[in-house]
Formats: sequence, structure tokens, C-alpha cells
Amino acid sequence: MAVPEKSQHAIRRSTRLPLEVPVSVTSLNEDFPFAEQGQTTLVNAHGCGLISPRAPAPGIRVRLEIVSAKRHTTARVAEVVPLGGDPETWLVGLELEIPGNFWGVEYAPSDWKVEERPANVHQPVPAEPAKSAGSPRRWRLTDISAGACYLEAANPFPADTAVLISVRALDKECLIEGVVRASHPRNGMGVEFTSADGQRQRVEEMIGHLMATREVPKIFVGRKERSNPADGSREELNDSEPANSKSADPLLELVRQGKLLNAEQFLSDLKAQRLGKRRDPRIDIALPVLLTGMDVKGRPLDQRVMTVNISRRGALLEGIHGMPSEGDKISLTRGRKKEEFRVAWAVDDQAGRGTRIGVATVDPNSSFWNEVLEAASQSGLEAASLRGSVGD
Repeated sequence: MAVPEKSQHAIRRSTRLPLEVPVSVTSLNEDFPFAEQGQTTLVNAHGCGLISPRAPAPGIRVRLEIVSAKRHTTARVAEVVPLGGDPETWLVGLELEIPGNFWGVEYAPSDWKVEERPANVHQPVPAEPAKSAGSPRRWRLTDISAGACYLEAANPFPADTAVLISVRALDKECLIEGVVRASHPRNGMGVEFTSADGQRQRVEEMIGHLMATREVPKIFVGRKERSNPADGSREELNDSEPANSKSADPLLELVRQGKLLNAEQFLSDLKAQRLGKRRDPRIDIALPVLLTGMDVKGRPLDQRVMTVNISRRGALLEGIHGMPSEGDKISLTRGRKKEEFRVAWAVDDQAGRGTRIGVATVDPNSSFWNEVLEAASQSGLEAASLRGSVGD
């Protein structure tokens, strides 16, 4: 059965929100019987997208129910897109026969207030508040940069969750893909943005708009479904690196260290950053150190590398031949000092300088860099560029 052109584009007529809603989908067509449980990935006033383990026939009518709210309506299968994988899955687009805020979103976009009522549909859709559909997360954007953000929420997503963030202000909407790096129950989460095409520019434009209007944006966050959930591929993370004072992104750097800091340390650093300062001063300095550890393939790393910058609790290193795993421990040796650090993040430097990694000290009372930081402080330099030997 051919899908009318109107149906193929129906679910894009109103603002989409990334929202996970447990639903039940049951066929109303005797020739294509099925019943499935699943979760939506995107919703709007005209329908939704959800991941299904089977491919329903385009055009058939279904009964769509929000399980926890015991609220149901009817819809039609508008699109079926294969996602691959083993077992194979499909992205199914459903068009509501009665458009509107079926999802119970409390702060729904203005274009969700539609008056369309198909003549052949008589089933009423009860208007219920969002809380009847469970306990939706409420988000507040407190910090944002071109590479990361922090969202306050009582029940944030766990670390390493791929998310899609909708930032809405007046008639503007910015959809941002990212990965949760720091998750603090009852407080919130730090998200590193991925390097999706054109995303950095969209984020910078939204930041400019928010700064100009002083408007408090409405935030929605949902899990981001990978196109092939079975391939285990890693998200392509933001390639911005806090390598120098001109391009530094302190928020991105802090978020990348999220797993290595407890909630109190992270939130304290976040507060200091809002005031325009760091809890631990960081200086740009090139020092050779001996790095030992293992890479992602279990091969030994035993090589001399250079620091790009250091602070009391960590460092940025470059020139690593190999890719260590985030969260793994490595050792740094400088002169007679040797200490364990944990890898906060790692990226392959496209400029040919090997892998760059951010590391944080395992010992909260570390003195590994103390004499260097003291020397820089006494000299009155905020940034130094020194070169020495491992034995200095």
C-alpha cells in the first residue's frame, strides 16, 4: 500500500522533542497482526519515531498507548526505515490521527496547538497533565559553551549515555547531540557535545541568542538512538581541545574530567568557573615526562611525552603513540617523582602530534607538579613556556 505524500511528512509539521515514552503499539489491521512494546525517541504534535524489532507495513492503522498513563489513541504507520544490526531493527514513524499534545508535555511548543480533526476519527483523546505519564525529568541549563553544557536535574542520565538535547528560546530551537560525561544524582549532569556536522556553529548561534535576549530557554533531553545499536561504535566527540589560552574551553575540559571527580569537587570547580576563575590555576608549560601504561588494545605504553599545560590536579599531554582508554590509570615520572594519574579523555590529534590526553591525579593531595607551579607563581607568570629534561 502506497503511503500518501502528506503522511510521509506529517510527523515533521511541528516541533520535534527528544523524549523517551514507553508505549504499546498494536495493529488494527487483521491482515498484518502484531503487538509491540517500545520507547519513543522523538515526539511532536503529529506523531513520533520509535525503534521496533519488526517492520510494520506502511499505511496500516495502529492503537498507540502510553503504558504508564493508560492513555491511548490511533495512528498510522507513516515511515519505516531499516537500521541494520543483528538482530535487525527499524525506525518507525507514526502519524497521529488526532494531532495534539497526546504526550502530555507540560511546556509544549506553541505549534503543538493544532486544530486538525480527521472526519473519520471519533475517538476522544483525554487531556492529562504530564505527571500522569510518570515522573518526567525537568532540566535547567546552567552552563554552556561551544563544546559542552551542564544541566541541572534531580534524576540525570548515567555517564556515557548518548543524548539529544533540545534548547528552545522564543521561535528558535537548537538540537544538540552529546554524551553524558559527569552524572550527579539529585544535582545534574555534564554533557560533552559531539562533532556532528554544523553543530558547533548552531550551538554558538544559540549561545549568542541567549546572551542577547537574556531569555531562560526550555530544555528537553532524550536518549539518542544510534543508527546501528549493535555495532558498538563510539560517538565522535567534540575535537575542541583546551590547548591554549585562545581556544580553551574550560567547561569542556571540566566535563571531560567528570568521571574522575566526585560531585562536590566537580560542582565546586563549576562554581569557580562561573566566577571566571579556576579552583586550581593552570599554566601552559612544556615539560618532558615519562609515561607508562597500557593502550586500548592491551599493548604497553612506555614513552616520553610532553605536557601542554598543568595544574595541581592534572595535566594535558601530547605526543602519545597509542590510544589509552578513558578511566585507565597511567604513571608519569619526572626526575625522582613518580605518580599515578587517571585518563579523563583522549583524542587523536589531527595535526600529527600523536594522541592528546587529559589526566587527573589519583591522589587528591598530589604534589607532583608543586615546585613547577610554585616557580611559575613566584616569577609572576600566568603562563610559562619552559623546556627541560626528565631529570630536571
